[in-house]
Amino acid sequence: MPMSQEFMQALFPKLAAINKKFAPPYHIYYEPGIRDTLRTLKNAFSFRQMDFKEFYAVKALPKPAIMDIIKSEDCGFDCSSIPELRLARYAGARPEDIMFTSNDTSEEELIEALRSCGGCILNLDGIEYIKKVQALGPFPNLISFRLHPGVSSADGSKDMRSMADPDSKYGVPIELIVEAYRQAYQAGATRFGLHTMVCSNNLDYTNLVATYKLLLDIAKRLLDELGIELEFVNVGGGLGIPYRPGDTPFDLEAFATECKESAVQFFELNGFVPSLFMESGRFVTGPHGVLVNRVINRYRKYIEFAGLQVAMPALMRVGMYSKAYHHCTVLEQDGFLIGEGSRPIIEVSGAGPICEGCDLVLKKGMLPDPREGDLFITHDTGAHGSAMGFNYNGRCRPQELLLDGLGNVRRICRAETYDDLNARHLGLEGDEHIIHLG
Repeated sequence: MPMSQEFMQALFPKLAAINKKFAPPYHIYYEPGIRDTLRTLKNAFSFRQMDFKEFYAVKALPKPAIMDIIKSEDCGFDCSSIPELRLARYAGARPEDIMFTSNDTSEEELIEALRSCGGCILNLDGIEYIKKVQALGPFPNLISFRLHPGVSSADGSKDMRSMADPDSKYGVPIELIVEAYRQAYQAGATRFGLHTMVCSNNLDYTNLVATYKLLLDIAKRLLDELGIELEFVNVGGGLGIPYRPGDTPFDLEAFATECKESAVQFFELNGFVPSLFMESGRFVTGPHGVLVNRVINRYRKYIEFAGLQVAMPALMRVGMYSKAYHHCTVLEQDGFLIGEGSRPIIEVSGAGPICEGCDLVLKKGMLPDPREGDLFITHDTGAHGSAMGFNYNGRCRPQELLLDGLGNVRRICRAETYDDLNARHLGLEGDEHIIHLG
């Protein structure tokens, strides 16, 4: 949806000065918005019976400056690769602040997760990884498993097929979940957690409530069958943001209220309730970033186009997902809003220069007729924007900036250069780079 009024009022009057110092294109992120979202999230789940912790999904925006903000708000990190683990540790995360949830996990990744900097919370994606972890040394004291829910729900009120693909590669099938904990206990684990992730960018909070209830249902089974008291359940991410202006925002208050009710019921029946963990990425940073482009060409084929400096190398979602949409705004070249009625409103697509027809940030949107030199703002790029960028045609990804609460702007990631792209082709003359088979 359109960026918040607060973000807009903080950014738009400064665009002329920003563009003079840091010429477009660039992503720019709004620090006060990120902090406010994290605090709102934590406050929503603050109540006596249950502890709550947000583990920010690093894959959404893996930038040290952003992770420093997350860490300063007492949040952890959800990681799924060695680079993400190292970014979290570089940000000062302790082992208990890192949840490592990979899939198709290599031995190298398991070693990095378990042995470096005191380890982390290891969240295994399959029962087959138990023996692989055993082979690496002492089995972790604390272990978690990711659940594949199949088509089950806790009370039959939700058909998980509407959220979780039964053919998904992720998680321990629900029929094997108790056996996974039995084997982990026999291997030496004494503390346990449970995780699942069944939906992405979901705006219906009742789907996340069903997920939480399912995890509590499994927690009850583990207690009854194995005597295991789970320390935490992790509902994953999945909290959506309203990309389209007409979308209804995710009802965080209602979600938290129903989770609290379920937690109290579980506590009354069992004498404890697991902590609630969450790994929101998009919800935390997504609305607090925009991509600033210039219109460099204005042309018509069978439809109207605004030719932009960059599209998919900075934002893949619109080209990659058929239903993806990002709201866009056209401003005059100095950053001023275009006066109402001063230009015709037309149907236009925002396209980039790579050799793919899907190289778009906007498909047939209604905007004031763009002109060469105008600024073209794409909203909601604070998650899965720069992180999913690529270099097809040798195109370089743009720089990234941060706007803080004092109105200052600093570059937190420079633009790529051709030398960056060419670096991997250099220095390959040594014997270690050739095998003689002739």
